[in-house]
Amino acid sequence: MENIIFSYNIVLTILLTMVLTGFYIIYMKNRKKSFLFFAVLYFLMIIDNFITYISEFSKSFESLYETSHMLYIVIYLIFFGIILISRFIISDLYDDKLTINEKRFTIMIPIILLVLFIFAPFQLSEFLIYFSFFAALSYLTIRTYKNMKNSTHKFDETILNKYKILMFVIIILSVVGIVDNAIYYISYNKNSYITLTTSEYRTVGLDIIKLLICVIGLKYLYSSFESIFDNKELGKKSETKKLEDFCIEYSLTNRQREIIELIIEGCSNKEIGSKLHITEGTVKTHIYNIFKKTDISSRNQLLKKIMYD
Repeated sequence: MENIIFSYNIVLTILLTMVLTGFYIIYMKNRKKSFLFFAVLYFLMIIDNFITYISEFSKSFESLYETSHMLYIVIYLIFFGIILISRFIISDLYDDKLTINEKRFTIMIPIILLVLFIFAPFQLSEFLIYFSFFAALSYLTIRTYKNMKNSTHKFDETILNKYKILMFVIIILSVVGIVDNAIYYISYNKNSYITLTTSEYRTVGLDIIKLLICVIGLKYLYSSFESIFDNKELGKKSETKKLEDFCIEYSLTNRQREIIELIIEGCSNKEIGSKLHITEGTVKTHIYNIFKKTDISSRNQLLKKIMYD
């Protein structure tokens, strides 16, 4: 059994590292924020897997795991980071900004869990942290599906159905994870240690979810590389034609077109100003006028309107 767990940890770490590296390369290529967020997400998963791995196979680290509150806080911050970065990915991909309630929960829940961690029994706070993590994961999965359905870029029905199945699998695994941690918590208090899938340092449901996220990352990575490198020239011609039609439709000036081209390349306002030899304030004024003419309010909306409308 130890050999299986050891091999699994090595394979998962290699997969996560491959996906992390791929997304970072693509981010450096086109500077799209969602690719950077993906890279950070997989980096956090590598750290989480590393801590679990070393806890299972290092006796000295195992004792640190049992006695160090700081280590537990680091682990829970990783969980929080995974959820937060996943939400940023959804926000960037679908122009779905955080709602007021989400912002409140983002501030309130970590504070509540931290207070419980300090004052409540350790096993209770641990259960509530896992509960919050799995509940948030399910929520993000459902929100992604809704965004895909309502996206201006209409997804093929087959893709939507596949994602719906994936969504239900993640929700079921999350429910299993919550129930299993609840059983583990109750049994711990009774000194019976009953559990379905949870070991001392890992939850099987969470590990399966990690593998699914790896598979999703690899597929998205493959399509992104194919889009950027294999169809680079074709994409550039198509992009140029769409931009040309867009500028004609909304009567945009040559300067506004130049700015949009640099926005598509992923340049910041400062970088645009430097390339066009104008001030950052002038860039902001041009972007404001572009947004006003085209009746949009963000760069993401601008890109979607050019590419998909």
